Amino acid sequence: MLPKEPFLLFVVLVAVLGCSDGNPKTYEVKGSIRFPDGMPLSEGMIEFEALDFERPIMATSLIDANGMFELGTFSADDGAVEGRHRAIISSNHEIGTGAERPGLLEPSKLHPRFSDYKTSKLEFVVEPGANDFTIQVEYAPKGRRPRS
Repeated sequence: MLPKEPFLLFVVLVAVLGCSDGNPKTYEVKGSIRFPDGMPLSEGMIEFEALDFERPIMATSLIDANGMFELGTFSADDGAVEGRHRAIISSNHEIGTGAERPGLLEPSKLHPRFSDYKTSKLEFVVEPGANDFTIQVEYAPKGRRPRS
């Protein structure tokens, strides 16, 4: 008969290791996106990119009609990994210019600089626990159509 201690150690190791999915821990990240006049960005998507990992880890969320979002990384609404992040926001992406179908798509209200990591200037630190960010964005310049 085999000794019980090695078997018990094996069972404990399998239980502990088997429960881990290998992904870094995530923390709740939610918030709102507003223009300077207090109006919400009422549609779009926000993306956080973690900067403290060797491989890119992204967290994304749709933006609701009230300008609210809740990030998800490995599953919907599971949050983002701890550490420094840069962010982009995109809204109302057009297919074509809309000129061929007037009135079908209106231009984005969001300044196009927020859709590029190089120009968005959005940086955040996700800490253990709940994180709630209020993000202020700018309107697109009048008379200028945003680039896709």
